[in-house]
Amino acid sequence: MGWGRVIKSGIVGMLIFGPMAYIAFRFLNLTEGVTGGLIGNIDDAISSLTALLGFGGVFLEFLAGALIGVVLILIFPIHWCIMYRPDDVMLIIAITIPWILTCVIASALFARSPREAIHTSLSIGIGYAIISVVLYIILAVAIPFGLGIVILDGLLIGLTDLPYLFAALTAILEGCLVGTVFGAFIGSLRYKPEGAKVKKKKVKVKEEATETTEMFPSETVEKETVSTPTSGSCTNCGAKLTADDLFCTNCGAKKV
Repeated sequence: MGWGRVIKSGIVGMLIFGPMAYIAFRFLNLTEGVTGGLIGNIDDAISSLTALLGFGGVFLEFLAGALIGVVLILIFPIHWCIMYRPDDVMLIIAITIPWILTCVIASALFARSPREAIHTSLSIGIGYAIISVVLYIILAVAIPFGLGIVILDGLLIGLTDLPYLFAALTAILEGCLVGTVFGAFIGSLRYKPEGAKVKKKKVKVKEEATETTEMFPSETVEKETVSTPTSGSCTNCGAKLTADDLFCTNCGAKKV
């Protein structure tokens, strides 16, 4: 897989990640899980606020839910869920399912082997890692005296016991590796060796030759056994002779 295709698959995978994060936010109680039940029914609250806007409200509700889901998944590592919420199985599922579905769908679209599926899955994680670092730099430059970084790190330490960059990069790495396993499996299902078609073609030609020989065995035997007899004439009297005659039957001269 060339670099252009890797980048393309990564971008498409990052776009797929949004709807998958919305599923975790809307149907798997992601917000309630990461806050320990402190914040609940936020998805219903957003739906109520946007219900009056019609179709635009539905799109806005989807966009808000996807954004909240992506942010929460990208800052809460899987190991944090296992350490601090070991009894909350739904939280672990809500954190890992978006990564698994995204890598599986992206690998099914772009990968034709396990190796290409691994490249596709890793490109998704690398893309989100770059965005996280860029946002951190922008925040550091936009707010003077490093107050933006202090506030962000303090918020993340309170939530995950980790500073922002460490929490974000760890969450992306762990989620991406889990998704890569499933993406590689999809790539293995789509893998087709290059020599398979050539081998099949050779076997088919051999079978056709065997069938032809079996259909016309008598003709083959005749070509091998039947010979054309030779004839001549006597050099003395001109009488016609057969191939078996050693002497002329008319004058008795020896056949030349």
